Amino acid sequence: MIELLQALPKVDWLLKDNDFSHCSPSILKNCIQTILNQKRQEILTSHSSSIQIQNIKQEILDLYNLKTHSTIRPLINATGVVLQTNLGRSLLHPKILEEIFPLLSNYNNLEYDISQGKRSERYIHITHLLKTLLSCEDALVVNNNASAVLLILNTFGKEKETIISRGELVEIGGSFRIPEVMKLSNTNLVEVGTTNKTHLSDYQNAITENTAIIMKAHQSNFKQLGFCANVSFDKLSVLAQEKGLIDYYDLGSGYMQGLQTDQEPSLFELCKHSPSLISFSGDKLFGGPQAGIIVGKSHLINKLKQNHLLRALRVDKFTILALEATLRAYISCEFEKIPTLAMLNTPLSSLKSKTQKLFALLEKIPHLNLCIKQIDSLAGGGSLPQTPFASYGILCYSPILKTSTLEKNLREGGLIARIVQDQICLDLRCIFEDDFQKISNLFAEILANHTKKDTNKHDKQ
Repeated sequence: MIELLQALPKVDWLLKDNDFSHCSPSILKNCIQTILNQKRQEILTSHSSSIQIQNIKQEILDLYNLKTHSTIRPLINATGVVLQTNLGRSLLHPKILEEIFPLLSNYNNLEYDISQGKRSERYIHITHLLKTLLSCEDALVVNNNASAVLLILNTFGKEKETIISRGELVEIGGSFRIPEVMKLSNTNLVEVGTTNKTHLSDYQNAITENTAIIMKAHQSNFKQLGFCANVSFDKLSVLAQEKGLIDYYDLGSGYMQGLQTDQEPSLFELCKHSPSLISFSGDKLFGGPQAGIIVGKSHLINKLKQNHLLRALRVDKFTILALEATLRAYISCEFEKIPTLAMLNTPLSSLKSKTQKLFALLEKIPHLNLCIKQIDSLAGGGSLPQTPFASYGILCYSPILKTSTLEKNLREGGLIARIVQDQICLDLRCIFEDDFQKISNLFAEILANHTKKDTNKHDKQ
């Protein structure tokens, strides 16, 4: 035992080894100490009878790579959910990134007024484009829409009352609940109406001398059908402004234009009524980076800017530049630069053609049974709930491998799919043709490896 302990390499010796020359010394030292401690324990508990220096060095390298490798990796979205929150929601088009790259890799006038030679405001780069597009008075950007809700309610509803329909007290992904945000902002929640029906008179009867805001919230990821009713935002705006109150719409999904839908209110239509405040997400139907975008009356936006919370919620230059480029794409009607809209608008004939191309690659793979089927995609991300988008997909299974095992192997290989009727379903809406060969190679590798394992097992028997 003593000989084995003495045979363990020294920390200093390993730090100078050429095999570790590319490693950060401080991280490497920690890895060396961890592995050497493990080896000492193995020797002391009689679980080790020899010392292999090369094996120890390899374990150190493996641990170093584990500690330092990137945990974010590109994935192929075969779920058919365009705004897949777990997979990053809206994508940014390469042309958008090309536009902003020179500004990201150089100093820029983010907060500098060139004509005056003094400090400026970072929000002005977004404000003038939103004013151009929506004819709104002013705008502000924070790091996500939850931040926008918190900032607005804290600024104008603190220790006052905010009226909202019971049918809009929603919970969205990550257990984000409107009532909890209201509590954090120190506004007093006043629920009106019932779960399924709220009338204008419910809001009117709830107004008191302590009321500050009449709020409407997007229902996000669910939809009420049947015996139900709600009040449109334009009617709430009229009521609020007649009573000297703030009308606020937490729009959430942020639909601007570019889709044939009557399921989402357009920002263009909403802004025609000169609302007090509207907030929405930048990375949902708007199709840009994560952000909370607020538009509305100038005097109210100015008060939001005076709230010290804004410093904690402000956005960085990347968000501003990506938003600016996305807004310019809207102004020029270049919707192809907004992947979210492009994917949702893909014609069924194009999806069918893509499906046939991928099918032609996959059908060559042994032990893989396939069929093409018309299916439905979803917008996702709390947008257009229960609105199907006709699509095409490939249903596949292997007679030699459980579907759940196949799905796990595909997932670990970077292909995220769903299981339908005990078959892998590849929805082509969000799959790029550049990934077809990778998908084919992944299926082939998984099934070939399984066949090889079965063969080896049979040979041993």
